[in-house]
Amino acid sequence: MTASPSMNRKLDFPAFLLFTALLFGAIVRFYPAITNGFPLNDGGMFYTMVQDLKANGYALPRFTNYNHADIPFAYPPFGFYVTALLSALVPGSDLWPFLYLPALVNTFSILAFYLFAKETLNSRTLASLATMIYALAPRSFLWQVMGGGVTRSFGMLFLLLMLWQAIQLFKTYKHKHLFLTILFGAGTVLSHPQTALHAALGGALIFLFYGFNKRGFVSAFFVGLGVALLTSPWWGTVFLRHGLQPFISAGQTSQRTVESYLSIFQFNGLGSILAVIGVYIFFKQRNFFLIAWAVLAYLIDPRGGSGVALLALSMLAAVGLLKLSAWMGRSDGEQAGVILMRRSSQALVFGAMFWFLLAAAAADFQLINTSLKGGELKMIEWVNSNVGEDKIFLLATGREFSMSDPLQEWFPALTGQYSATTLQGMEWTLADKFFPWHGQLTEFQHCADVRCVNEWSARNGVDYDYLVVMIPDEDDEHELAVSLRSLGVSLRSSGMNMLVYESERALVFELNN
Repeated sequence: MTASPSMNRKLDFPAFLLFTALLFGAIVRFYPAITNGFPLNDGGMFYTMVQDLKANGYALPRFTNYNHADIPFAYPPFGFYVTALLSALVPGSDLWPFLYLPALVNTFSILAFYLFAKETLNSRTLASLATMIYALAPRSFLWQVMGGGVTRSFGMLFLLLMLWQAIQLFKTYKHKHLFLTILFGAGTVLSHPQTALHAALGGALIFLFYGFNKRGFVSAFFVGLGVALLTSPWWGTVFLRHGLQPFISAGQTSQRTVESYLSIFQFNGLGSILAVIGVYIFFKQRNFFLIAWAVLAYLIDPRGGSGVALLALSMLAAVGLLKLSAWMGRSDGEQAGVILMRRSSQALVFGAMFWFLLAAAAADFQLINTSLKGGELKMIEWVNSNVGEDKIFLLATGREFSMSDPLQEWFPALTGQYSATTLQGMEWTLADKFFPWHGQLTEFQHCADVRCVNEWSARNGVDYDYLVVMIPDEDDEHELAVSLRSLGVSLRSSGMNMLVYESERALVFELNN
């Protein structure tokens, strides 16, 4: 039975799209956490900082105890306070907020994105299309739902809410929008350093494109002043204790390579095509706000700018999808709502949704494999039961980049031991020595025998008590996997090292003194 045109018109397609985006967006965000049972990828340092905060009576500590590395407690603390309060209020493991809270907050960001997109595009239909694209884009949730998302997810949520209010502020100059822009802007600054940077960029662009006049100048001034005052208890405390050095140091760790800048072209196939069409349409209309925002987000922050540029790219892709629907239905020039009531347009939208859903599902399966598994957790349990305090560990994990290595980050947090091969947190202290030390840690992961380890240890002045060697999968023939197997064999035959723990997943050697 074919639905009549009158029945078809009763469907509120934008509302249906928004509901679908929220439903599937929530599923792809929660599925890895529910399936995995342990925080995804990172979050170990933040776990320790939450414990530090609770131990200090919820006053900001001077340093964090993480990895015995004298790391200043300079990180924006909003997420830590929320996590600490939740773990205190709800009995059970202190780890559960790192597993579920990021997914929950990031799901709220889908709705916040819709509000911002509707205000930017002046269309419920386009905003719903953009929200569907954004909700299922892997880049919108991959980094957000990891354990470290207890800070990142709040940063993105507050950023979206601030931008939503800022546009309305410079359109209407109502006091309520001024107040909410300040409030959400302060939340952004207190949540994550990168989103704070992008809040300044996004706010500046909104001012230039929407409020570049005398009244706009006054409003922008009060926004900046208000955010500075509301966040001053945090940054004032950090500045008095540590000066600007931690922030200067952290700012020097953003990679600015050709490859990082070229990542602007990495959307996800169909999304890239649609975004290019959207760019073409907006160029023709001489509407440069979203284009300028996407480009500048990458230029000022190659590492984290991709997630922010996705906000603009999703809206551009929605414009591209609508234009493609109009071309296919030969209905160019009609209103967005009218175009999407055509069956050909709806078929195209559902086809695009299926494509984006497949991309999101693939990203989910990648996420599931980024956290600690049973074998690694058993090794950590053994260390906690059998190794005394204040020992120095080297962790040979087969991963080149320590900052994205879950074992490197979680080992100090869960054992209280010092890991000399853990890079996490050192961005706040090493400054221009960060990347040279990263290079040395990469070199260590390539060590295939005892001689290499000893030379590396002597060259870098790193003494150690224990060496952990992870056992790769049997079918893993990657260069680093081969090095791990060779290192394990070499250590077994070495008189300098004694095997004290062995499982299917890990070997632990104690240095013979």
